[in-house]
Amino acid sequence: MARRGQKKHLKRLPAPKHWPIKRKHGKFTTRVIPGPHRKEECVTLAILLREILGHAETMREVKSILNSRQVFVDGRVRREPRFPVGVMDVIEIKSSGDRFRLLPKTRGGLRLVRIDEDEAAFKLCRIEKKMMVPGGRLQMTLHDGRNILLPEGRTPSEFHTLDTLKITVPEQKLIDSYPLKEGAYAIITQGKNIGIEGRIVAVERRFGTHASTVTLEDPSGNRFQTALEYVFVVGNDRPEVALESAGGVTA
Repeated sequence: MARRGQKKHLKRLPAPKHWPIKRKHGKFTTRVIPGPHRKEECVTLAILLREILGHAETMREVKSILNSRQVFVDGRVRREPRFPVGVMDVIEIKSSGDRFRLLPKTRGGLRLVRIDEDEAAFKLCRIEKKMMVPGGRLQMTLHDGRNILLPEGRTPSEFHTLDTLKITVPEQKLIDSYPLKEGAYAIITQGKNIGIEGRIVAVERRFGTHASTVTLEDPSGNRFQTALEYVFVVGNDRPEVALESAGGVTA
């Protein structure tokens, strides 16, 4: 009889390279369920609690923590060990009072930056697609799978693909927006320069077979060029989220 649905297990050797797991310590690890992030760009809650934070040693302990309803992702309780968490997600553990934001790490992977209660109340999301829906309203699809409608009183021309929105979580109310333009502060989320942050000094938009590029200048004055779709704006003149934290945890 043929299998129905996807596999529920994943061997450690072919798991994504950025997962901080011991490849030969056991045979299987958790498989990501369909969710807001792609497998190559996320980690599961089980890996986050067990391998990264060290709050658990076994899957049974992971499930016990999640079933206690103490783990929140973007303001919502999550109880599935295989739930994917990725860039800009806000992780909160009520019992310990820890709050983190996931950001891309240099050389690949994700890192946890410790944040305060005020910063845990909002999230930055990049606009991936725009479309008109019945009723003549603009719908914006964000990088984490969210779909939000254009707020009353705002015009569609104010928002463009690859711009960043600042929204509350979990209510999804729009606070502010940050366009991808020269002078904006951004972080690279993919490619060989992943994890590098800095100010955008040039945006070259090309059509056809030539890819559009963005040039960033980091705080040390070094310049890096990357593809347009790899850039995630995090603020206008300065970053709106903490990019470093004292005593932070790195995935």
